[in-house]
Order: sequence, then C-alpha cells, then structure tokens
Amino acid sequence: MLKIDKTVECNSAIMEPCDSLTFYREEALRPDIVCDADFRSIPFTSTDYEVMDNSTDRSFLLMDANEHLHIATPELFCKKLHCPDTAKIKVVTIFGNTGDGKSHTMNHTFFKGEEVFKTSPEQNSCTLGVYAAMQNEIGVLCLDTEGLLSTSSKSNQRMRMLLKILAISDIVIYRTRSERLHSDMYEFLGTASKAFCLHFSQALQSLSIQGSANLGPAVIIFHETRHTKPLENSVEESAEEKLREKFARLNYDINAFSSLRYVGIQTSSNGSTDYNKLIAALRVDLDNTTVRSARQPSIIFKAMRALNKKFSGEIVERSINPFPEQYFTCPILCASCNRRCQRSMGHEGEDHLNLNPCQHQHQFENKVELCKVCYNNGREVIVTRIDTWTHSVINCPHCGEIAKTFKYWSGTQECDAIRTQTVHIWKDSNISPKGPSHSGQMVLDKVSYVCEALTNFSSQPTGVLKEWCADKVAPKYWKPNHEIVNCFSCKKNFDKTGLRKHHCRGCGEGFCDACSKHRMPVPARKWFENVRVCNDCRQFLLKHPNSMPDQEEQTTNDNTTNSQNHTAGSSNADATAAAHEETDVTVRKCGETLYNTISNVASVALECTKDIIKDTARPDYWVPDSEALSCHICKMKFGTAEELLALAMSNANERAQSPQRSFKGGDCKRHHCRKCGQGVCAECSKSRRPVPERGWLDDVRVCDECVSDNVNTTVGGSSSSSSVPPDNATPRTNSNCSSGGGGGSQRQSETF
Repeated sequence: MLKIDKTVECNSAIMEPCDSLTFYREEALRPDIVCDADFRSIPFTSTDYEVMDNSTDRSFLLMDANEHLHIATPELFCKKLHCPDTAKIKVVTIFGNTGDGKSHTMNHTFFKGEEVFKTSPEQNSCTLGVYAAMQNEIGVLCLDTEGLLSTSSKSNQRMRMLLKILAISDIVIYRTRSERLHSDMYEFLGTASKAFCLHFSQALQSLSIQGSANLGPAVIIFHETRHTKPLENSVEESAEEKLREKFARLNYDINAFSSLRYVGIQTSSNGSTDYNKLIAALRVDLDNTTVRSARQPSIIFKAMRALNKKFSGEIVERSINPFPEQYFTCPILCASCNRRCQRSMGHEGEDHLNLNPCQHQHQFENKVELCKVCYNNGREVIVTRIDTWTHSVINCPHCGEIAKTFKYWSGTQECDAIRTQTVHIWKDSNISPKGPSHSGQMVLDKVSYVCEALTNFSSQPTGVLKEWCADKVAPKYWKPNHEIVNCFSCKKNFDKTGLRKHHCRGCGEGFCDACSKHRMPVPARKWFENVRVCNDCRQFLLKHPNSMPDQEEQTTNDNTTNSQNHTAGSSNADATAAAHEETDVTVRKCGETLYNTISNVASVALECTKDIIKDTARPDYWVPDSEALSCHICKMKFGTAEELLALAMSNANERAQSPQRSFKGGDCKRHHCRKCGQGVCAECSKSRRPVPERGWLDDVRVCDECVSDNVNTTVGGSSSSSSVPPDNATPRTNSNCSSGGGGGSQRQSETF
C-alpha cells in the first residue's frame, strides 16, 4: 500500500525555488535500469475490462471472457441458483451481436422487466463472459452471453466460449435488431451446428453424462425491425423454410439443431418492443420434451465443466486483413507453387514478381544455375552448360569458364562455382512455351519402338525355343516346360499372371518364385550346393537331409493332403540309374553356369551402357526414376510380376482403401509421358500424339491424364483457360442498413 504524507503542505506554487527540487535530484542520480516488478503489481487502473464482474443480486458471473469458470463445484452452483439439486430445469441462452439488447430481452421475457442482467447506455459492453440467473417459477436457467462483433482482442476465444455454452443449452435465442438478417447470424449458427456434430456430441457421449442428447438445442431467431418488414409466412412456404433455404445457399448445415423457429416483429420508431410472440414460442419449446428433457442443475454443471476442460487449448488470435491482396494484385498464378503475382493489376513492361521461394518441379524445368561469384557481387547471372560425352563445361557470360565437371565414371560432381535457384513459372498467355531439343531421346525412342515391335512379334517363337533348349539340358526327373501350365503349389496360371517358371531341384515339379524361394542342398539328387527347392521339399529335407523326395509318392499324396507331399525314397536305388541321373544333373549344371555367365556379362555391359545413354538423352523435365516408383495415374508400383504379386498379397487387407490398381499379371514397366514428364505404366499411356510445346513433333507416348486435359481445353475454348479462379473467395459484405434504436419506455408485455 502507498501511504500519503499528510504533513506536507499542498498549497505550494507552480514555480518553486531550485532548493525545493531535492526529490527530482535524487531521482536523477538513481540508475537507469531498475526492477519494476513491484510497481507493476500495483493496480492503479484496470485496462482489462474483460475481467470486470457486473453481477446483480439475482445474477452471477458463470464464466469470464478468459473461459474460466467462477463456480467450482455442483453444490456451489446449486447454492448460487437458490435451487435444490433434485429440481429439473432447462437452459435458455441468448446470443447476438453487441448492442442488440440481449440483456434487456432476457429481463423482460423472464423477469417482468426487472434488471436481473445488468444493462448500460454506455458504449462499453456490460456483458463480458456468461452470466447466469434462475427463474424458479418455471424452472429455467437463463444465461446471458457476451455479444458478437464486440471490440475484444480475443475474438476466437470468445467464439469458442459461446459455442460451448450453446452445446449445453436446451433453447437458444438469437437476438438481432438489424433491418435485414446479416451474414453474421448465418455464420454463427452454421458454425455452431458443425461444431456440435463434429466435437460436442461425441464429447458428451464419451463422458457418459446423463441427459446429454444427440441433437442440439432448439433455435429461436428473434428479429426486430423498425423500417423493414420481417419475414412472413405464405401459402407456398413458411418463414422457417425461407431461412433453411438461405442456410443451404450459403453452404451452412443446421441439421444439428432439433428445431428452428422465426419470431419477427416490427416496432414503430416511438414504440416499445413487444415480447409476446417470443414468450409464446418459448412456451412451446419448454413444454416439448421429445428431444431434450429437463435436467438436474448438477448434471448441467458437470457437462459444462467437462466441455470447458476438454476444449481449453491455446488459440492463435489473428487479426482480419481489411485489405485483401486479391482485390488489386495481378491474378496470374505460378504453375509450380500456385502463388500469386505481387504486382498490381495491368503491370505492362514489367515481369511478374513474387518474393516468396518457388517449389521445384521437374516437368516445369524451373531450376536455374547462377554464377556464385556474380551472385555474391549483387548480380544474378545465369550460366550455360556445354555437355560432352565425358564432362560438362560451365560458362558465365561475365567470368568465362568457371568450372568443368566429369560425368559417370566419377559420379555426378557437386560444383562449388554455381548456385541453383528455383524460379516461378507464370501462367500467362503472353509467355510462349519453349520446347527443348531431345534428339538423343528421340533416337532412343525409335530404337526402342523397333525392338519392342520385334520382341512382341517374336515373343511366342522365342519362348517356345527357350523352353525346348531348357528341356534338352534338364534332368530326367524334371517335368517338361510345355506340360507346366499352373504352379504345382498355389495353382496360379503362368500364362495369365506372367510369372516365371522354376523347377524344384528336389521333386522336379514346376513352381512360381514365391513357392520355391528356399535354397538348400539336395545330396540325393547330386546337388551339393544351395539350389532352389519348393516348400514341401524343404520341410522333407530338414527331417531327412540325405534322402530323395519321391515324385510319385508326392503326386499320390497331393489328392489327399497338401502338407504331406514327400516320402523317403528307396535306399536301394539302382547304381546305374543313379549314375545316369548324376550325368543329367551335371549337364544342367554346365548349362546353368554358361547361361548365368553370359547373362551377367551381357547385363553389365549392355545395361550400364544403356543407362549411360538414357541419362545423357533424358530431358530435364522428366521425373527421375528414383522418384517415380509408381504410376502417377493408377498408383501401380513398377516392377516384375513376382514383385507385384508379393506386394499385392501383403497389401490384400488394404486393397479396398488404396487407390492402387489391382495386380492383373505381367511386369509393370516404367515409361515417361512426353508432355508432363511423370512416370506412368503402359496401361495408362496407350495414346500416341505429337507434343510440339515440348519439342516432340512425331507421335510419342502421352499419358491418359494429359490426353483428358487436352480434350477439356479444346472443348472449353480459350475463355475457359483464360478465366483463372481466385485463390481466396471474396468475403461477403454486410448490409449497410441501420439498426433501429430502442428509444422510449418499454410497453408492459405478458411474462412468464
């Protein structure tokens, strides 16, 4: 506490001698930095009006503007209401904009004009937070809330507080004095309905609070006008139906409310408000117990406390921008990052500009290389690359040759002399697209087309010849390839699924890769190294390592059970047959060794050379193979038939929820669309057409998505392509009609 020395005389003159300023000299000698924590704790004046309590004898502050409950327990809540906990009551809450007479309406509707809820003629709002009062005669808990559109720095927190109070209410009165219904009412009630359906209904059910209903409260819109006519019922439709149509046009769903009523009155300039229609509507909803019945005060308090505790996180308060940029800025968007040009509309002679960084996308080729020396000196100079077979020479127009990087043999080198930067690609018709030259890729496409045609033409004879050669070097106990139609274990058809045929070294039957993925020796068949065996042979060999799986016994047992396919072979095998079998196995081993050697050498020599040529000729806007792991359209993974089948089996449970195309058999090879550069499969890129904007003048591969976009652009015409929708919708403006004041004495009306 500050103590005032009353001995000091207070009649000193304004101009005093210099010796009377001793206090100021001592103050000047004090250090500049002081701890002012003690001075801040002294509340000389309160500038935070949101913590003011305007309670009366019959009303009390239930929740302040900071969402803090001022009642701690249900017992104290009942004591404040002067109501026993055994009573059954309903909750009636009033909402509306600030200054629309909410407190005045509650006083005249429920308390015969007595000032239970404080009213004020001042500009500052007298209702900050939520105030409660009990009407014991009819069993109604009246809640008066803070008005919308008030000058509060916590508008988002206030909205959440009002929505929580609305969730525990049985009847909601929305009070408005606007000459025409503003968009604020539709927005508030639409938001309240959505919040109740998504959050409050589930929260009340999970809390297992008795008396919580699935439907929200009944809503009464009390609309008072002075110069315009309120909504009226007609033969075609009622006022409530007109309101529902308006909510639907504004895309607001109000299905959470149990009912919607409209009470409209027109008051003369010198007249007083007539509340009889509002009272009659309230009586109907209070007597209706089909949706919400009366509850005990303790249950209401527990529900309110639970919701307030659950939804009490921090909210970021952002001020509304009164000057939206899309009103006057250039409407052209960047095709890569979808950002808007920041210059004014109609800027002629100046390039589009956006200071925010852009997002790099391969199909737009929007990454440029700058000379780092020039960039450090304040200039942005784009360098040029001269690519050769072994290296790339980087030239700067100002600095000359600044770097030379070698390729492939030492890997892609990071150059320290350049700086990469992503630029914007503006959707402007004045910018003509430039198509790069892809001569190397064009040659590869033609060669690949010829090879693909020859492969498709000779695939059947080549496959038959390959199987015939394999059968000639196969052991006698192996089943011939032309007799193998389905997998011996899983019964999958090899021709339909595109799976490769494999022989088990134990029994000689034909299996797919998934059913013969194990590797182990088969000494009885003269395979002493790890070779391919099926699942049944593996189980048999684990128990009898030196025995021979009997094919005939396996075939006989296959009709009775799938788990017991093998028995021990006869230990008295003929020596001549064993020697003949060893010779067959030796021939197969030599054939496999020769074939694997030639295949490995060919794959290393040809594939590496092929990859080098592809990387050299690949256009820059193509998505790299390391990033294009699945088809851009159908989301099918690229890979062999075996890999895709294994993936389909592992994702069998998630297939219904995944957009990925189901596996139909065969390999899924990666191809690139010549227009967008995305990786697509053969099924999604069957179309062939020129792409002159990318430099492809002949018919090349184009994905189905680009084909459909081209068709839509052709059908829509130039007008559809030139109309760019704004990225943010223009906000609606309220009507400028003035609200009628509530002047004059209030007429005595019927009350409860």
